[in-house]
Parts: sequence; C-alpha cells; structure tokens
Amino acid sequence: MRKLVMVSMALCVGGCAVLQQIAEDAAANQHRRSGPAPQLPTVAYQDAVLVESPSKAQMAAYYCPQVVPQTPIPGAVALLCEQVFGPPPAQATMRVSFDLRFKVKNPNQFPIPVAELLAAAVVFPDKTNQRLGATCIAFCGKDTPGCTGAPPPGACTSKTSDIKSIDDFKAAAANLLIAAGISLLNGEKPTFAMPQVVQDAEVDVTARFTFGPEALLQVLYEIAKQSYQQLQNRQPIEFVIPYRIEGGVWFDVGSLGRVAVGYGPATGTWTLPAAALVPK
Repeated sequence: MRKLVMVSMALCVGGCAVLQQIAEDAAANQHRRSGPAPQLPTVAYQDAVLVESPSKAQMAAYYCPQVVPQTPIPGAVALLCEQVFGPPPAQATMRVSFDLRFKVKNPNQFPIPVAELLAAAVVFPDKTNQRLGATCIAFCGKDTPGCTGAPPPGACTSKTSDIKSIDDFKAAAANLLIAAGISLLNGEKPTFAMPQVVQDAEVDVTARFTFGPEALLQVLYEIAKQSYQQLQNRQPIEFVIPYRIEGGVWFDVGSLGRVAVGYGPATGTWTLPAAALVPK
C-alpha cells in the first residue's frame, strides 16, 4: 500500500500539474464557446410617414366625373370636369405609399438578421366600412437573385398569443397592402435582401408599403362623394385617412433560434396629398 502511494505521488510530481492545466484549458474553451446567453432584440415603433400620394389636382380630376350628378346630356359632366380639372389620370398613377419606421436594438455581441416582417393596416378604423390590408415579407440572403419577399409556408407566424401572426388577418382585402422592401440607411432604396442588425447597436429600420390603387380608391370614393360641394365650387378636394397599424418582426438570434417581437397597434392620420414627400 505504501509503495502504491509513493508511486502515485511520484507520478503526480510530473503529471498532476499538466492534468490540472488541461482541465482548466478545457473549462476556459467551453466558456468561450458558450459565451453569454443570447438576448432578445427590442423593436420600438416610431411612426408611419406618407411618402407618395396623388396631387390634389389628380384627385379632383379623377373623382369629379364619378361624384358630380349626371345631366340629361350624355358626357356633359365628364366634359365639364375635364375643362376645370383636366383629364382623369390613369388609375396606376394614384399610388399611396408610406414608410413604417422602427428602432431596432441588438444587445448581443453578434449581428442578427431580420428574417420576416408582418404589417397590418386598417384605414378608417372607426367606420363600419373600414378596409384592412396585411402583408408578410420574408427576406432573402444576398446570394438569392430575383428575391421578391414572397413568404414561404409558416412565415410570419408565432406560437405566443401576444405576438400577431399573419393568420390573425385572414379577413384582409387582397392587394390592399403591398410590400416594397426594407432599408437600414436614410435614403437607401428598399430591397428584400435580409438586413443585418450589427452587434451591440441600435439602428433605424424603414419598411415601405404601397396601397393597391384599386382597393384604396374604392375607399376614397366615399370621401369624394362627401366633397361634392367642393368640386361643384371648382375647388380641389382634400382627403384625410385615419389608420391603425400593427404587426411583428422576426429575427434569427443565435441559439435562441427564430424569435418574434411585436409592435403596435398605433393610430394616426394621413392627409393626401402630403405637404412634403420623401424621395422615392
């Protein structure tokens, strides 16, 4: 027994220090690999800014023949409207677009990609004839040519009840809300390329959306009818659109996987046309 102890001690003189160092190095490497636990990003909704709309002259020319009562003489109203406001513009030119602006903070020591974005907008939320539009964007890697942002099955869905999913807006009108892309820099053209929120930083994220002309103009027609007196007095008409917006943003956050952060609902009004529009 004594000989065994002495042999063990002799071995330790040359080997125990090495074994202890190996154990310490293994523990340090494990700590470096795991690092601090990933944290959830935050999304702070800022505002919804009108960036494109038809002019007052375009709106008057477009709606005048539709809302001014017809006379016994065929075509007389259309001719009068054209003489006063000019010919009606093409429907495709009556675009209304807005930017959703967020501040996204990434508290992690690694960049995180924005994977998906859900936006749902209700116009005239306090009226019974309100119109709802919703759209889901799925962003693509830089090596994905021709990406359109079309979502795959399961995109913009959440298992938690406090985060809205695309399934919550099944009653949304088709083509009322159309996504145009996302950007991280002021003046940057929106794209569907997957944006990266850099490590330990807060960035401004802007997502652009357009209302489908056909669907929105049906809503604005009701306002135009109420503005008949202005048209009769040969005055341009002004449209004020109340709205409510909500949705969610999905990120890929390391070992946490795919996580969602909700925003809204937020309300406000847009006045068409805007006094000063942001460049397209």
